[in-house]
Amino acid sequence: MRLSNRIYGLLALLIMGSASIQGQTTDPFPDVPYRQYFGNMQMSAKAVLNGQVLTEDVVIAIYCGDQIRGKGSPDDPDYPGVAYLTVYGDMSKDLLHCKVAIKGKIIEVNRGDLGYEYNKVVGSPSDPYVITLPVPVVTKPSSEGWATTCLPYNAAVPEGVTIWNVVGMGNGQLKMKQAKGSLLGANTPVLLQSKGMDSYEWLSRVAEGDVDTPDNIFEGTTEPLKVEANSVMTLGHSLEEGKIGFWLYTGTTIPANRAYIADFPAGASGFAIFEDDATSVNDVAPASQQSGQAFDVLGRKVNGKGTMWKKNEKGQIIIIR
Repeated sequence: MRLSNRIYGLLALLIMGSASIQGQTTDPFPDVPYRQYFGNMQMSAKAVLNGQVLTEDVVIAIYCGDQIRGKGSPDDPDYPGVAYLTVYGDMSKDLLHCKVAIKGKIIEVNRGDLGYEYNKVVGSPSDPYVITLPVPVVTKPSSEGWATTCLPYNAAVPEGVTIWNVVGMGNGQLKMKQAKGSLLGANTPVLLQSKGMDSYEWLSRVAEGDVDTPDNIFEGTTEPLKVEANSVMTLGHSLEEGKIGFWLYTGTTIPANRAYIADFPAGASGFAIFEDDATSVNDVAPASQQSGQAFDVLGRKVNGKGTMWKKNEKGQIIIIR
């Protein structure tokens, strides 16, 4: 009998253990420093993404500036998706915003109507405060790693992604400068470069964008945009040589969250991206200064002169036709 009881006890522990593993929640937020605050308020909240209430592996955190004030996860079977939070503060009224971690990925949003008040009650289990999250924009780069975007919200620049500011066009090439910053502002059309990435997400942030794009020639759209065929240039491959760059767009609808070129010289068919060393596009010289053997962008020997030239990282003279 004792052996049977032990076996049943072990089975119960295994069952409980497996259930707890299945119910684990990824929490990337720091602990709430509740001891440094005088009081608190109570809050019932749920997060909604793309019309669906989030119920699994989700953490809702409440912030005042960069200070975490409270956090919690849904755990009430009677009210799926509703999290009960104690939000800490003092006697002053503070403006708050929300951060929601979904499987460890953080999306931030500020509805503008959430504030801390001592002893206040926000929402209820049957009528919770609803945090509607911006749907992350997914970027799928070309085989060479190039893409464009124009976001409807401020977002963190994904790791491994470089932002380029396109400031002009000339001699069949884009003139590019690398942009600095970690937060891309809403409605900012940019050119992107990555390596070895099939796709990446743009996650909403509350802080202001800090990516600077002075003299950028791009326009952008956050919604599908109707255009006349051959009236704009979009990112793609040329029909003749398959080069990546911006070429006349033969379609009539630009997809959402894309950048494009609307103002370009009459008669131009497109402008290529120098893939081997994009930063050197700014450092071209007249072809009359050229001397020695010339190469194309693939490193192959060529004859003749282009209108402009530059040197790549190997010191080879590259013809820009």
